[in-house]
Amino acid sequence: MIIYEQQGKGKTKNKTAHGKIFELEFLNSFQGNNIFFQRVKDDTLRYKNVQNFCDFICFSYPHLYLLELKTTKQKSLPFSNISHFQIDSLFHYSQYEGIKAGLVINFRSHDYQTFLLPAEIAYPYYNNADRRSFPLEWVQDNGIFLPSTLARTRYRFDISPLLNF
Repeated sequence: MIIYEQQGKGKTKNKTAHGKIFELEFLNSFQGNNIFFQRVKDDTLRYKNVQNFCDFICFSYPHLYLLELKTTKQKSLPFSNISHFQIDSLFHYSQYEGIKAGLVINFRSHDYQTFLLPAEIAYPYYNNADRRSFPLEWVQDNGIFLPSTLARTRYRFDISPLLNF
């Protein structure tokens, strides 16, 4: 199992706990897959205005993947959960040859459905949509489904669709 930094002591009931659990599950899904991956350290206090545009940097020849992970228990992911800086950066870097970038969105209350939403698709929707969220139905139609299996208490994701987008 991959060791992951815990935020604080003991169990917490705040909304960031679900995000950290999802990140851990996603990180552990790379185990045994000859893929380089690095979790970018979060600075939740935005110390000296440091901003990260993604949560994970992965490499599987010949592509570099930049992934921002989001989880929600709602039927949509509000735009307020994603910074304009993140969307702009992911889209900008996705224009380089060999770089693939996107959002990995997990809908916890809807069968733990998880999708990769490529930056090239997320960016125009984020900037031009009439609504201020990514609805589950739209993500189902435009994203790449990442199957998951429940192993006791934690999910494990099939990352092969991610590597083929």
